[in-house]
Amino acid sequence: MAGHDATLMDAGYTSFYGEVYRSHWWWRSREANVVRVLREFLPRRDGRAKILDIGCGDGFIWPRLAEFGTVSGIEPDPALVAPDSPNRDHIEAAGLLEARPRAADHDLVLMLDVLEHIEDEVAAVDRLAGLLAPGGALLVTVPALPMLWSEFDRLSGHYRRYTRATLRAALERAGLEVVSLRHTFAWTVLPLFARRLFFSAAHAEDSHFVKAPVRPLNAVLRGLSLADHAVTRRVPVPFGSSLTAVAVAPTNRTE
Repeated sequence: MAGHDATLMDAGYTSFYGEVYRSHWWWRSREANVVRVLREFLPRRDGRAKILDIGCGDGFIWPRLAEFGTVSGIEPDPALVAPDSPNRDHIEAAGLLEARPRAADHDLVLMLDVLEHIEDEVAAVDRLAGLLAPGGALLVTVPALPMLWSEFDRLSGHYRRYTRATLRAALERAGLEVVSLRHTFAWTVLPLFARRLFFSAAHAEDSHFVKAPVRPLNAVLRGLSLADHAVTRRVPVPFGSSLTAVAVAPTNRTE
């Protein structure tokens, strides 16, 4: 993440990233929402889809993707992939724009809260579109609402927060058809705005906004987020701290 100073994504963070993913209410509820969206929109659900997970870490979400197909990944931070990881041979340690060439034959590409970390958005989305088979689906999640931009974004290595309009424009410019674009985590907008006004960001595991809170509170916040997702999939809520988009490649596209 060139152009940034110390970030939350440093060695101190990667050492406990897996535990954060497995326990923190935000990650648990985001995973549940991603799986639900895939069940709704993935073009093929016979367990044979070819899936590429960009920014996959150690393949944390891969057990949930097994029902859809076989998964490989790209991870820019090799420290996130454990030396004894069963997924290691299926993960390329590289940034999206530096990764080896791949054919346009993927049924599904996932990019979960990664696009905001890439300075050259146009090149990144063009690369994503070029990975999809005709009719293949791209699922992207990104932080939303520029009004929530804070020191936490800078320390997390973000270049931007999105609106519905800017994310749609980025995907459509690459020739993709946006079939779903929804805000999520609507309930977090006010707390995050308060965070922007009243809290300074700490590094890595010292941040109370990175560590999972105590178990009872963690369970309440996870339940609140799952309820939020249940509402936002039925009601077009006009705000939320995250956006989830599904876009598909044209079925008549030629290589």
